[in-house]
Order: sequence, then structure tokens, then C-alpha cells
Amino acid sequence: MLSSCLVNDWHTRHSENQADFPTDSIKRIARCYAATGRGMDQIKWDMRSKTDNKETDTNTDDRGSDWEIIVRDADVLPPAFGGKAHQSGQDLQRLMQQAVKGWLSKTPSPATRDSYARDLGQFLNYRGIDRSRLDELARVVPSHVAAWRDHLRTSGAANSTIRRKLTALRSLFSYLQVYGFTGANPAHGKFVKAPAVPRDGKTVGLSPRDCRRLLDAPSLTTPAGIRDRALLGVLAYSACRVGELVRLRVSDFKTHGEHRVLQIEGKGGKERTVPLHLEAVERLSHWLDVAQLHIDRHGPLFRPTQSPRGEGRDGFRNASLSTRAVERLVTRYVKRLKLDPAVTVHSLRVTALTTARERGADIIDLQDFAGHADPRTTLTYIRTRDRLSKSPAYVLNY
Repeated sequence: MLSSCLVNDWHTRHSENQADFPTDSIKRIARCYAATGRGMDQIKWDMRSKTDNKETDTNTDDRGSDWEIIVRDADVLPPAFGGKAHQSGQDLQRLMQQAVKGWLSKTPSPATRDSYARDLGQFLNYRGIDRSRLDELARVVPSHVAAWRDHLRTSGAANSTIRRKLTALRSLFSYLQVYGFTGANPAHGKFVKAPAVPRDGKTVGLSPRDCRRLLDAPSLTTPAGIRDRALLGVLAYSACRVGELVRLRVSDFKTHGEHRVLQIEGKGGKERTVPLHLEAVERLSHWLDVAQLHIDRHGPLFRPTQSPRGEGRDGFRNASLSTRAVERLVTRYVKRLKLDPAVTVHSLRVTALTTARERGADIIDLQDFAGHADPRTTLTYIRTRDRLSKSPAYVLNY
């Protein structure tokens, strides 16, 4: 607890502000800062900043009245922003640019970086902030973030999309706080509530019967068909993401003790070892034999054909299939079998996790299997196929 003599000393040295800050207010603030371990120097800065803002409000535009986050003046920037006092707003602008660049480069995933950059760009456009003036982020308050959320909703964005964009913005301000920004996080859940999303995701899952039909759809008489059978087998039996599938190399299919496994590189560069079902092993081995890929251990595991109509008879290019090519491939078989048009390549991941859960797999094991950081994410993939048949509506009898 700060002693009353320190408070009185501070009050005496700043008597010109007595009208703005009564003694009882100063004491309350002092007790608050003492409880959090912050010293009198910090209190002096905070109180001075508030009076400076009040004195200059008449000379600013309407945006000044929106300031709810305390931002240090340029001459008292924390060491994390450069380690010395900076005299101009250009320093803050430059350092904020560096901080945002550091935030984007934090993740090793190019897809995540691109997604975060797009989300931030959309927020900047909505607020009318030029990309060269990222120091204007210091002006952002919770009401601005909430207004963006509401704008996205009225524009037709899905709740899951809005949550993802708010998460990106929250991540940015959390990074800025670690970097040295002293304001609050205006996108924090305590300030701005993200829209609710259902526990179940929207991706359609397949029944075991339809999944079997899809697995058996590709031809066994063409090299491309054998590739597709192996590809669908990996998706259905490893629950990997399509982005993980196209990054697989021949050497990622290996022996681990008594198991045949895939070494999968997931989001953020995190690797996981996934044991393969015997059927998936057989399909992959057949594909490697037909395409003669054993001699190219470091090459892509799944490759496009040399010509569109050759069905692989004239060989395969030394390149990875694109995610779009895999999506088109799955869609082609879905249409041929007249399955639900909503079935996508992601449906095989949902199907694998749901089927494994129904057959007794533990949720923590499923989390590791799927490469999720949080088991709650795994739960969103589980579809309870017989939920409707167990509805209380069927036990009602009047």
C-alpha cells in the first residue's frame, strides 16, 4: 500500500491539477497502482496524460473524444519500443509498423499470415486507417471493434467468420501489449463479445456406407485411379487436412516400430505421427509401385498427371497436387456417386473423427490424431448421427 505521505507529496508537487483530481481520487488511484505493484512515477505519467488530453481536446477533431486507451506520449515510450525516449510521432509510427510486421511473421504458416493480414486490412479499411499510418491503431477502442463486428454481421458474414476475424484482431493487440504498447486490448472478449457458433461445425459428414462408396469409386485400371484411391484412403483414415495432404512427401510414409505411419506437418509447422489403417497402407503401397516413386523419396507423394486426358499412363509430373485440384477431384467423385452436393474434401476429416468417436475413441486421443491444440476444437468435428432418433419428441405420449 502506498503511504499517505507519498500521495500528499505527489499532490503538493502537482497542485495545479487539484481541480481536476481531488485528493480522494488520487488516493484511490494510488491504492490501485500499489495493489498492482506500479510505482508513483507511473501514476504521475497517467495523471499528467489525462490532464494533457483534457487541455488539448478543444483543439482536436471528434476522434479525440473516442480515446479510451491510454497511450504514452512519444517522449516516454517504454523500452520495448526502442529503449530510449522518442521525440516525434514518427517514432511511434515506425515502431508500430515494426510490431505489426513482427506479429504477422510470428507464425511459420504462410496461410495464417495471409489470413491475418487480410483480416487486419479489412479492419483498417473499415476504420479508414491508411496502411502507412498503423500508429492510428493506438486510437482504437472497444466500440470501434464492436461496430466492425456488427458491420460484418449486417454484411452477411457467418458467425464463425466473424469470430475468426475478431480473434485475429485480439491476437494483434495482445502481441502489441507484449511488444510494449501500454493500452488495453480493445478486441478482448471482456470488451467485445464474439457471436456464438454452434458446437457442431457446418461441414457435412458421411455415413460409413457412403464413405465406403467414395473410397471404392476410383478405377483400379488406370494409374490416376490408383492415385485417387490412395489419396482418398489417406484422407479417410488419417483425418488430415487437405493442406497437410498436398505437403506430404514420399519419405513421410514410413515404418515406426510395428506400425506404418505418416509424418504429417500440421498448422504452425507442428508435426504429428499418424498410424495408418491397413487398407490405407495397401493403397499407398500400390500407388508408390505403379508410379515408381520409391526412388524419389524427397518428392511429392501425390502428383498431377503429365496430361489431362492421359489418366497417368504417360506418367506424373514432379510436383505436388494443389489443394484446388484435390477439391475438384473429390467433387468429381461426389457427383458421380450422387452424394450430398455439400460433401467436400473436409467432409472426410469430419467423417473420420466422428466415426472414431462413435466407436469408442477417447477425445484426447482424437485431439492428437487431428492435430488440434484444444479438445474443444475437436468436439466441433464430431457429428452425432443418431441425435434426432434419440430426441425426447419420440418418447412423448399424451
